[in-house]
Amino acid sequence: MAQANDESAQPTPREDVPEEIIVEADEIVVEEAPTSESATATATLTDEKVESPLAGERVHYVTTPTPPRARSNRVVGSLLALLGAVLFALAYAAVGAFLLGTIVAEPFRSAGFGAFIRDASFWVPVLFFALGFVLVVLLLNRAAWWAHVLGSILVAVFVYLGSIGVLLLLNGFGGDPDSTFRTFASSPFVIAAALVAREVSIWVGFLIALRGSKVTQRNRADREAFEAEQSTAGAPDGASTASA
Repeated sequence: MAQANDESAQPTPREDVPEEIIVEADEIVVEEAPTSESATATATLTDEKVESPLAGERVHYVTTPTPPRARSNRVVGSLLALLGAVLFALAYAAVGAFLLGTIVAEPFRSAGFGAFIRDASFWVPVLFFALGFVLVVLLLNRAAWWAHVLGSILVAVFVYLGSIGVLLLLNGFGGDPDSTFRTFASSPFVIAAALVAREVSIWVGFLIALRGSKVTQRNRADREAFEAEQSTAGAPDGASTASA
């Protein structure tokens, strides 16, 4: 009876479990716990990432202060030069009227003052004065008045030679046999246009030079203020360096 109980107490193998699974169950792989050396290595890698010199760094862009830009006198000077062209047209018309009444100046004497105003002998010098005076003003910019006095000579020569050349071309295309260089070079109207151009450019140039001197003083004041600001901004750094 006791023997029967012992045999019943022993576990009976399961017939439905495959033998291969039982064998694999015997081959259990036990993973070892991480040792202290691996933990130390992990901690070291973590510490290196935390203590990286690039961690938390920010790039700061510092803009270098630029000096103030110098103001120009070319725009206002050109506008004054165009105003001078209007004054030149009025002065040249007055001189032309005087020449028509005192000097034999055909064909305008018989045609009258209106014909002179409408003729190329009037408009060509006016256009050359406006172009030449504006070019001189752009070249001189903020120059003093003596430079405009010298520039007025260039304006007069430009008006004189330009008027001769254009009038010679216009009358040559018209088939006028009397249209020669000597004819227009000795014309009282062309000579008067050159003289009036010099006088008008001198006195309008005085106004342009006066405005240019004010612009120069303003540029100098802005430059001095900028340099003073830069020296004041750099003073604390210099003091700290000296104390160190």
